[in-house]
Amino acid sequence: MKIGFFGGCFNPPTIAHIALANKVLIETNLDKVIFVPVGDFYKKKELTSAKERYNMLKLVCDDLKNIEVSDIELDIKETLYAIDAFKLIEEKYRNDEIYFIMGADNFINLTKWKAGKELIEKYKYIVLERDNIDIEEYVTNNLKEYKNKIKIVKNEEYGDFSSSMFRENNDFSIVPNNVLKYIKENNLYKIS
Repeated sequence: MKIGFFGGCFNPPTIAHIALANKVLIETNLDKVIFVPVGDFYKKKELTSAKERYNMLKLVCDDLKNIEVSDIELDIKETLYAIDAFKLIEEKYRNDEIYFIMGADNFINLTKWKAGKELIEKYKYIVLERDNIDIEEYVTNNLKEYKNKIKIVKNEEYGDFSSSMFRENNDFSIVPNNVLKYIKENNLYKIS
């Protein structure tokens, strides 16, 4: 099976996350996309609990075909770097063809991450265009020897979307209705 792992905070999950997961499924012929929310030890301000973010993703994924959410990072009691998360996934899904899905803004910094050289050399990626980054040019100029392991997905519609739009501006239109209901019922993000 060909599986794409879409890691991130999903703080909260937005309609952009869902639309892009569907787009990746269609355009890259994956059998499945699995959201992987980061655990509680991920260092980021205003991050609601991993369990809450997992629950919101679960609500969304229950209505989708070939899109799931994984709790693989939820019980880890330490900071998990990308290389560690990738190895956990690789171990659990060793019989599958694995791709890691990420935005261009993160991908261009991948070589600076812990074990960045290994991350580039060992794994396959699906990169979502983002924030006016010319990702094709970046790959051609910096990673041309790995070009066959990198698929780029156009993202004109959601290139500037982020969960912070919801948290900072109470922009309810960017989250699915069942997620908004969950947020209100559980008093998350101090929305007004």
